[in-house]
Amino acid sequence: MSIVVVGLSHRTAPVEIRDKVAISEQRVRSVLDQMNRLQGTSESTLISTCNRSEAYLVTDALEATIEGMVEIFGALAGVEPSKLRRHIFIHHDTDAVKHLLGVASGLDSMILGEPQIAGQVKNAGAVAMETGSSKTFLNRLFRTAVEASKRARTETEIGVGAVSVSFAAVELGKKILGDLEGRCALVIGAGEMSELTAKHLVDNGVQSLLVASRTHSRAQELAERVNGKALDWQDAMNNLHQADMVISSTSAPLYILQKQAVAEAMQKRRNQSMFFIDIAVPRDIDPVVGDLYNVFLYDIDDLQSVVGSNLQKRQQEAEKATTIVEAAADAFASWMNSLAVVPTIVALRRHFQEVMDSELKQANLQGFSDEQRDKVTGLLRLYMNKLLHDPQTQLKAAADTGDGLAYVDALRQLFDLRQDDGGVVSRDESSVPAERIEN
Repeated sequence: MSIVVVGLSHRTAPVEIRDKVAISEQRVRSVLDQMNRLQGTSESTLISTCNRSEAYLVTDALEATIEGMVEIFGALAGVEPSKLRRHIFIHHDTDAVKHLLGVASGLDSMILGEPQIAGQVKNAGAVAMETGSSKTFLNRLFRTAVEASKRARTETEIGVGAVSVSFAAVELGKKILGDLEGRCALVIGAGEMSELTAKHLVDNGVQSLLVASRTHSRAQELAERVNGKALDWQDAMNNLHQADMVISSTSAPLYILQKQAVAEAMQKRRNQSMFFIDIAVPRDIDPVVGDLYNVFLYDIDDLQSVVGSNLQKRQQEAEKATTIVEAAADAFASWMNSLAVVPTIVALRRHFQEVMDSELKQANLQGFSDEQRDKVTGLLRLYMNKLLHDPQTQLKAAADTGDGLAYVDALRQLFDLRQDDGGVVSRDESSVPAERIEN
């Protein structure tokens, strides 16, 4: 039996491929159903975000399951599996476990340490559990991933500090202006960077969000997506004084904000401070604007400095998070290995019990009182427990180091433990006593 992950992410596939494979919440259950019908598959879970689509499966037919999963992804994308294959990554067993734990902890994210993925992993596990698609192994694995993620974020600073320009712009604004609750912000431009910035502003409590662009229709589209108000260019300039914070990101070849316009706005504000961030290349705001009293102007280079410093710190913290992930992966591996030896221990004890019962029956112990028979039986059971104590202890210890299967095979052969007698090498949940699985 193997745990395998078949997937693609920002590391292996361009956005146009990821978009095609991305699976909506409404389709997840039907795709899980397809995954569970793959040859050899007994459990499955699916993670699908804007940056990754990853299928986790428990299978007894590794190659067939992998090929089947590639075909499912190909059908979703409308791409021949052979062409999609070059964008696919595959990990199994220990590598699959470490991969998921790293994903949940933000170690594999496009932005190192980003927090959203932890919730997405948790939700993926919950959906699979709810549908019955995941069982003993993947339920345990996804629970382990969530716990490792929590430790990584509480015991390290992997998620601390802005590491995107748009987020850094908002964080810098908070340092200058303080709390953004009740503030008014003007976003100039309607591209991707402007939208990301606008979303960060809303998330940080900006009360009034104005959006302006040379193309008014684009400003309207962005304003609708972020619950803001679109202004045409002239209105934006006439109402510049309302904004406590102005973030500009256009593709204009020349300055679009001159010193005179900002000076007039400051006069209307009675010199109440204004904060400008120019994240355009080439710049949108004339640098001399920063000479005005109580005007704070920062450009892309200032933000890159902040981002670079924070990213370096996150990378240092990632080493600590990796240690947490590896320890959690080792613990999961020990649990998996223990499931291989538990049925054999049960079968070995049953074998000894049957031998003891058979010998007692043959002995016939006629002339013994019930009390004497109980004493003989108790004495034999005590000897049996003592004889089996060391083998059981060594077998469990071997499971922790990954050597348990070799001992399992030896014991099965030495004592002729039958496949149907509990001494099963397969880690199928059905062969493990329910009360032992979570111990």
